[in-house]
Amino acid sequence: MQIRRALFIANGIWREGKTPAVSGGDVRWIEIAKQWQELGIEVHVLTTRAGVELCRRLELDAFFYVMKVRDNYSLLSYAERAVGSFTLPTELRAFSGIVYASTEHWYDVIPGATIKKNNPSNIFVVVAHWVAPPIRKGTSIINSFLFFINQRVGFRIAKKYADLILAVSEPTAKALKHIGMPSKKIEVVEAGVHYDKIRKIASHIRKKEFDGIFMKRFDETKGVFDVVDIWETVVRKVSEAKLVLVGHGTSKTVEKLKRIISARNLDGNIRIFGPIYDFSKKVEMLAKSKVFLLPSYEENWAIVIGEALAAGVPVICYDLPEIKPIWRDNVIWVSKGNKREFAERVMELIQNDKLRFELGRKGIEFVKRYDWSNIARKELTLITKRYT
Repeated sequence: MQIRRALFIANGIWREGKTPAVSGGDVRWIEIAKQWQELGIEVHVLTTRAGVELCRRLELDAFFYVMKVRDNYSLLSYAERAVGSFTLPTELRAFSGIVYASTEHWYDVIPGATIKKNNPSNIFVVVAHWVAPPIRKGTSIINSFLFFINQRVGFRIAKKYADLILAVSEPTAKALKHIGMPSKKIEVVEAGVHYDKIRKIASHIRKKEFDGIFMKRFDETKGVFDVVDIWETVVRKVSEAKLVLVGHGTSKTVEKLKRIISARNLDGNIRIFGPIYDFSKKVEMLAKSKVFLLPSYEENWAIVIGEALAAGVPVICYDLPEIKPIWRDNVIWVSKGNKREFAERVMELIQNDKLRFELGRKGIEFVKRYDWSNIARKELTLITKRYT
């Protein structure tokens, strides 16, 4: 059977303020979809209104089907997604091709399972980014519980109906097997970067305007408040050190960030940007920075690490077992939560041009293997060879 169509399901995308939120998982499936289009696959997408906008901002044109739920994150919109996942657009009930749940969450897995039941010849694929613990650092007990239940329901449905479960990293695959997911259904896949495009843009940047950059969701689980603490320590020794925070967050989180920065007299040292959707501008921002800081408490692959390395920017990150096997010694690892040690590594790099250059060259060479065109082609071959 020749695969001609693929339906990507991404119902967990919402707005934070007026702009659609973007995660590494969203970037991953959108880039896979774009690459498959170049290989002749007709791409369909079931998502939210915010998801449609995000796709267009990231230059994915497709056949869109919209789940009509509230765009902003809330417990009510979360419930709407759960209920709405049982109702398919009429046009998708007889869909034929690859059905690709972009996450392991029930609002992506349930629609895929329904389509698979309607047409058993479909290839139903579920992407598993990580296996969450019941309680997560940096978020409320309620959010942790909802996330955990959401995942476990998704895993249960995937176990029964999915043809293939794509684990984004070896540690994720091991965790899936540990909770009872069938080994025969699990394959390890990767994320990627636009290596050549990044190198073309970054190689023209000569001046470093920022000492440090954080580019991630503004959330405690991603270490956004840790990075402010770290920079406060850096500024005590390097008074003119400049940090930029690039990303999106709830209005409550952004206001809290601003209050903390002002209370610590860091307004001249830390600048907050919103999310950057334009690829060239994002790479330029990375390349203009001396060091990339990621004091995150949970990651599954961290595409932005690869983008920073491709731009020649050394990365300092908390030592997370989920991603250490991926990035190995190409990242500077710091004990999780050790903000003082993190600050010391930052100061060492921003004050040592030679060391920074050596680490930058090493990262550039390492990340070549993760170009999106290779990743997407390998994934499509994996799916079609095993189930056609």
